[in-house]
Amino acid sequence: MNRTSAAAVLIAVTMMLGAGGAGAVSEPAQIFFAPQMNRLWTTVFTNEVPLRWTWVTNAASARLDIVGMNRTFTSTFDVVTSNYLWTAFTGTSPAEEDTYDLTLTFYNSSQTVVNVLTSRLAVVKSAFGSVQVDPGPSDTTWKKVKDNVVIPYDFDWAAASANALTSQLVIAKTGKTTQTNMVADASGYVGWKLKNSLWGYGTFNLELTFPGTAATASTAELIRNPEGTMISFM
Repeated sequence: MNRTSAAAVLIAVTMMLGAGGAGAVSEPAQIFFAPQMNRLWTTVFTNEVPLRWTWVTNAASARLDIVGMNRTFTSTFDVVTSNYLWTAFTGTSPAEEDTYDLTLTFYNSSQTVVNVLTSRLAVVKSAFGSVQVDPGPSDTTWKKVKDNVVIPYDFDWAAASANALTSQLVIAKTGKTTQTNMVADASGYVGWKLKNSLWGYGTFNLELTFPGTAATASTAELIRNPEGTMISFM
């Protein structure tokens, strides 16, 4: 049974159990029942994100580092702590998109690392309010990039990649830098840092593949133009 059909069966079972219950009604809750679909549970849907973990038994302190393309956050815990409320951005919707790598490092009384927990979360504008839609490949809007970019990927986009376990995104600047992103998950986000980086301006070719499957590579060409006013002398 592939992942898609397994998820469908789970939904059906849940609906049947709910229909045959005692009639008790509770508040609706958002439940991510398919942990392999990382693009769901790694997406931030509110500016205040509750983080929870299990404290390591022999740990005396811990440090939480949240590193994004645009900003970073650091918090330290000197007593046993199992949760933290992270304010990812101010206001009701984000002004910019970002991917964040979270690292929770536990230390013993001698400040020796005893355990490390990691995760990744993404802030995407389409999770808040209306979504900007580019209706077709003939439009030039979607081909232009300016700021840091959050790129989604999902094994479920094509039947040939339905059983994928990993993914690969290659970003190549015409005639120059190439970056290969080997991702351990088959669904999620890749952050592409353009601002204050060595990428500069020009034409970029992107290729998404799912190693180990027969899925055809998905490609795109993006353009980043220099900021400010350009003057051409003839």
